[in-house]
Amino acid sequence: MRIAFLAIALAIAAPVSAQNVSETFDRISGERAIAYTADGSMDTSMPVFTFEAILVGDASSSTINLAFVSANGGSGAAASRFSACHDIDWLVDGRPLPAGPTSYRGKVVDGEMIELIGQNVTPQWASAVGGAQDVRYRVCRNEYSFTHNDIEAFARIAAKLKSLVLSSSAAQADAPAAASAKEVEYKGMNWRPKHQQSLFPGRP
Repeated sequence: MRIAFLAIALAIAAPVSAQNVSETFDRISGERAIAYTADGSMDTSMPVFTFEAILVGDASSSTINLAFVSANGGSGAAASRFSACHDIDWLVDGRPLPAGPTSYRGKVVDGEMIELIGQNVTPQWASAVGGAQDVRYRVCRNEYSFTHNDIEAFARIAAKLKSLVLSSSAAQADAPAAASAKEVEYKGMNWRPKHQQSLFPGRP
């Protein structure tokens, strides 16, 4: 089951190393990715929790993903636990922390139900988590919590996101303005040679 959890985590996020915040940059596409697998994901009683932020130019997106595996228990295919109830509620230092809507995918693989729940978040969300003392979240009626290492990781994530946004803004501010087209003075018919007899002399 542990192998299934890790396989799902790697499939839904950029290459990550558990408990480490990774950052990659694609020189061709200009895409920069920041990824993290939560410390608590090493506990088989918890879902695999991954975070990924993608930045390309001015555009950016940040997403968290939860991966759950339910064994069949010897009674046929495992039933879904979250298809009808997959909201994620956050409580940071005792206060609710708003986040984006969730998405759900479920599939039976080798008799095990694999359920993936995604949620869009913002850099402000990551900053709030990284500056907290206590972070808890609830999926439907199941409650989980972040470790101290997770909170520290999100503090680093928030710092990276802020630095990248500031760097992008500074680069745009420093970019030279497009050179204006050189104004060409209209000379009218001044190209004609002066003091030259007319090609059509007047009739006598």
